[in-house]
Amino acid sequence: MKEIPGAKPYFFHQENNISKEIKKTLISGNLSQGKNIRTLEEKTSKIFNTKYAIAVNSGGTALEICLEAFRIEGKEVLVPTQTFIATANAVIRAGGKPIFCDIDPKTGCMDINDVKKKINKKTAGIIFVYMFGIIPESVIKLKKICNRKKIFLLEDASHAHGGSVNKYTVGGIGDAACFSFYATKILTCGEGGLITTNSAKLKKRCSTIMSHGKDSNSPLFVYSGNNFRLTEIQAIIALSQLRYLKKINSHRNKIARIYQKYLNNDLFYTQLILDKKSKNTFWRYPLYLSKYISRSALQTLCAKKHHFRITWMYEPLCHQQPVFRKNIKLPNAENIIRRLINLPTHLAVKSSDAIRICKKLNLECKNLYAKNKNKKSPSFR
Repeated sequence: MKEIPGAKPYFFHQENNISKEIKKTLISGNLSQGKNIRTLEEKTSKIFNTKYAIAVNSGGTALEICLEAFRIEGKEVLVPTQTFIATANAVIRAGGKPIFCDIDPKTGCMDINDVKKKINKKTAGIIFVYMFGIIPESVIKLKKICNRKKIFLLEDASHAHGGSVNKYTVGGIGDAACFSFYATKILTCGEGGLITTNSAKLKKRCSTIMSHGKDSNSPLFVYSGNNFRLTEIQAIIALSQLRYLKKINSHRNKIARIYQKYLNNDLFYTQLILDKKSKNTFWRYPLYLSKYISRSALQTLCAKKHHFRITWMYEPLCHQQPVFRKNIKLPNAENIIRRLINLPTHLAVKSSDAIRICKKLNLECKNLYAKNKNKKSPSFR
């Protein structure tokens, strides 16, 4: 039985063209802040429907730069506990205090009701994470709340390149948005990131921070910034993928529809609720297992017998990590993280692979469910 490979960058057989462009850049000697960076920024601002885009060296630094630009020092920023640690780290590094919020199990994203309870006079803003590329309508409600409270909304769009909800495109919903171009992301150049915004004032601040604090209109340094710039070679790689973004997301949605269709036994699984007006990007496909199915046993069976991987992330949750360990309870997140699995949607997964994954998952879940259903206190992970 053929093994279904793990996620890796896919370049649509453009490796020779990429190499030619890199060679031209090497010969030119212009390896930083040249035409490829400008082209990447121009094209992404159009695709993500914003006035400005700034290429930076990672998604994490994109968050940090934006938060510095929002001047959050000594203030609180609400973040979801279910996210990569970089989201919360960026708040600390920009001088703020992360306040962790619970998760809506239906979407995998922030629980709006918990957010409302935690907004106070110290709140500078909110970071909304599109977990696994799910784009819920709740982000529009959150945008309205932020406008009323006069606090910022920052989109962490590391999983959501090309997503949208209703008439809104991810990247242009909040006051700013941050994308990651890390090696496993929907768009990649190995390491890299992007900031998008419609605010000229915020764009200027971010540009100053990411270039050692240099004023963009003079030779003077007006802020204690650092070098967070992307290189020309990374921009070439990102541009080679950008032209295929619609194709990439179309494939991921096709695979997701197969999972939705065939993984429909509610004894074994709970599906997330997807808004009909959303265009999700499905960086990975999230699913909750029954409490009667051992997640670790299922992972082992799928790998050894059927040659595909199921994974889960991010566990422990942010508020449970040693660096942030907080004596708080976030019951929704703490419950669902124990049952969460992720299925692959990347370009190496064919439709036939996805159907096989569904068949084998159904088979193994049926066996594990039958084996464990009658146990009094299942505590499977």
